[in-house]
Amino acid sequence: MNITRSSRHLGTALSLATALLLGSCAQTPSQQPETRPTSDEPSPLSAAAAAGAGVAVAEAPVALRPDHPQTYTVVAGDTLWSIAQRFLQHPWQWRQIWRQNPQIRDPNRIYPGDVLRFSYDPSGKPRLEVAEREEVPLLKLSPEVRVETLTQPIPPVPRDAVESFLTRAEILSEANWRKMPYIVADDDEQAVYADRDRVYARGASFDQPRYQVFRPGEELREPGSGRSLGVAGIYLGQAVLERDEDPASFLLANTIAPVRAGDRLLEIEPERELYSFEPHPVPPDTEGSIIAKLDADVTQITQYSSVIINLGAQEGLEPGHVLAIFGKNREVEDPVSGGSVKLPGERAGLLMVYKVQDLVSYGLVMQAERAIRLQDRVTTP
Repeated sequence: MNITRSSRHLGTALSLATALLLGSCAQTPSQQPETRPTSDEPSPLSAAAAAGAGVAVAEAPVALRPDHPQTYTVVAGDTLWSIAQRFLQHPWQWRQIWRQNPQIRDPNRIYPGDVLRFSYDPSGKPRLEVAEREEVPLLKLSPEVRVETLTQPIPPVPRDAVESFLTRAEILSEANWRKMPYIVADDDEQAVYADRDRVYARGASFDQPRYQVFRPGEELREPGSGRSLGVAGIYLGQAVLERDEDPASFLLANTIAPVRAGDRLLEIEPERELYSFEPHPVPPDTEGSIIAKLDADVTQITQYSSVIINLGAQEGLEPGHVLAIFGKNREVEDPVSGGSVKLPGERAGLLMVYKVQDLVSYGLVMQAERAIRLQDRVTTP
């Protein structure tokens, strides 16, 4: 069963029913032997729902690179993806080889200077673990040498490619955009406003020192059905609160585009940790589409482009999920036999999800093997 928007409600109902059944079976384990779905007998649950209910999902065999190193010392600038590529033909199989060592501080995180060691466990499965972790001396402008522990683990994807979108990408329903506080005017009767301009806003009791300024932009729609998935906000800058009155006064700061009356103010979200997820494949039969790109200044979708796909938390997506990108199928005329022939879309690359909302997700293109376009299909790698 494909994990798509149309199958979401059925998958949820089946997941709840199966979870209840599994809960009752857990009380009498001797009467109900553990079973595992096979390729010949597909589970009635989607893989995402099965994982949530505790049902084991078969994993593809690990594909190692024939030239993988036996040890590797992590350096600044590495990412989980780049390290996974050194050992695996399919970097999304990272979880299948990573062994968290309980003797190591923060065993789920990897730091510059860590030595990673490749080996096989007693059952013959490949694994990777931190072989050693040293304290790094920091030289001060004094006769002493102070030892401090590295505090910045390597991220799963390049920080500069996604950091701005973690807090500057916002998708809300049209109704929710209308509820957001808004800018009324400036203090000098100008049509557009920029840094250090004073503006006035209404629509809320402002209790934060700083807000983000957005303009509701493109409405995202479900391919095929045309159903609205929300309205993407265009980030414009920040507004620093001066006086909380009606209207409240703000000073604009760090603007990247002109601000106008009617633009909306949103509270600044806490920064997310980039190292809180790792590469892993989406459940089998997941299928969606690229519906938008985030960088309006770039005409092509290439490596490290951020895109929006029409799959979100309701389909079981989570940060770290990896999907393959395929071009659209084409129909051409048969020059000899006549009639039409359907040509399948070829694989165009890979993307990793880094931010998930209810109906959509943000993904970073990790590999671009050929031209990638809007409406391209995303699916299980």
